[in-house]
Amino acid sequence: MGRVLINVDLSQAELRCMAVFSGDEWMIGALQENSGDFFDNHFMPVAFPEKMARYGDIYRWKDSDPNDHKECRVQVKSVMYGLAFGRGAAAIGIEIDQPTQVAQRIIDALFEKAPQFKAWRNEVERAAVDPSKRDLLVNPFGRRYQREVITSRKQEAAVKREALSFLPQSTSSDICLATAIRINNALKESGYRIFNVVHDAIMIEGPEERADFIGQYVAAELRETGRQVMGDAVPFLAEYSIGKSWAELA
Repeated sequence: MGRVLINVDLSQAELRCMAVFSGDEWMIGALQENSGDFFDNHFMPVAFPEKMARYGDIYRWKDSDPNDHKECRVQVKSVMYGLAFGRGAAAIGIEIDQPTQVAQRIIDALFEKAPQFKAWRNEVERAAVDPSKRDLLVNPFGRRYQREVITSRKQEAAVKREALSFLPQSTSSDICLATAIRINNALKESGYRIFNVVHDAIMIEGPEERADFIGQYVAAELRETGRQVMGDAVPFLAEYSIGKSWAELA
């Protein structure tokens, strides 16, 4: 047996961070392990109630019109992760090739269902431009948001977008980095090596024969770091893939 690559990454890390930071009850409930897929079972009915009424449930929708279901799922995922990057309706609309009004309607439906999430975002935006609220923009690892000097309304809008993405993005990345540091020596002793950490993923190279065990081990360690840092309100999940090339990991 030869050597393989192992990619272990956090699942929906930014989404889970935003749920914890905002304390939104709907998001927290929707992200429990026994709650089903967040997008299919929770966000899609909120974003497209008329389609859910037409098909009866998400499974009939997927069976009856898989292309329509896939397109709508792309839209809600783009909205959620667009919000994680601080994007507004106009930018998200361009990404999903829809008018701004379509993206805004999905955002409004989400905010109506998740009011604590909306309130948290508003507070982050205020903290981005108000030095007295700056302590809100420190992630659990002590990483502090650093902003540029605001000299125009355009710069103010950009700073707010950066602040909205800072907490979920930096926390997800730091969970991975902290895990990699903690397990590095143990992996070396087992004949494996971490050769890269990219945002929410740890990439490992080593013998094929124990690759599954190593993938499970690193995934469990990522989950434990998430629990230690973010608490038990939302589980931090991880998954792994194994291949002999980057193409096989995709």
